[in-house]
Amino acid sequence: MSTATSPAHASVAMLRIARFSGRSVAEQALLKEDLESRARAALARVPADDRAVLDVDDGLALVLFGDPARALDIAQSLAGGTMDPLQVGLNYGPLALTSKASEGRVFGDGLAAAAAAARFATSERPLVTHDFLRALESWDPARARGFSPAGDFTDTRVRLHSLFTADPGKVQAQRRRAMHITGLGIVALILAGVAIRLAHHLLVPPDPATVALSIRPRGEVFVDGVARGRTPPLAQLQLPPGKHVVTIRHAGSAPYEVRLELKPGEHVAVSHNFQAPRPESKGGFWRDLRRRFGGS
Repeated sequence: MSTATSPAHASVAMLRIARFSGRSVAEQALLKEDLESRARAALARVPADDRAVLDVDDGLALVLFGDPARALDIAQSLAGGTMDPLQVGLNYGPLALTSKASEGRVFGDGLAAAAAAARFATSERPLVTHDFLRALESWDPARARGFSPAGDFTDTRVRLHSLFTADPGKVQAQRRRAMHITGLGIVALILAGVAIRLAHHLLVPPDPATVALSIRPRGEVFVDGVARGRTPPLAQLQLPPGKHVVTIRHAGSAPYEVRLELKPGEHVAVSHNFQAPRPESKGGFWRDLRRRFGGS
């Protein structure tokens, strides 16, 4: 009786325990148990309909539907935490599944290509196929650019496999490029904010400040060294916000100066009374003259 199958495209992560056939049965069982436990933990957040776990003689095969980057992340996390090194190979391709359950069977070139990549991988260098890299590029182009060719490999069936591996140099370069772009973006945002504030200041100038004058008996008014008129009749000044020096001059008296730091729309009062000079007493000239010549 034939078993019904359903075709699908998926990522396959082949996880092979290194030197598995040369170990004792007890050690093999212990390593397989550890790998299965870690795989269950890594797949806990993956919906059941998006995954299938297959048992192979020397490890596990993870079938993951959807984003290939997720399959890559899971495979890399498992490769770095087992009791013994793993050989990791990833492929993306067509599969025929009888079921996604643990008792299901999987057929197709997608599984065979992942197994071939794992056989040529080392514990330090997981390998991915060209089909997996193309699928990753369609989902995450930046991530795909972090891979470089690992070479062409021929399997036992004399089939040629072009395989790729993550290139740390490219990954670091991409991170530096991303940081540079982020920095440029921040600078652009700051400059845009400054430009907007300047444009707003030019198009919508702030409200002027009002300086009310109360000067007795009178005085010439200067603002920042520029004459603005006489008070009275000048009763107030309209000045832009900022720092200003207001100087009032009155003949026969020392200038009166006040420094202001005005805010938009602020009202400030400046008042001052100039003292009239004392008149000289009568006879002052003749008295001084007599004193100079010894008179009383």
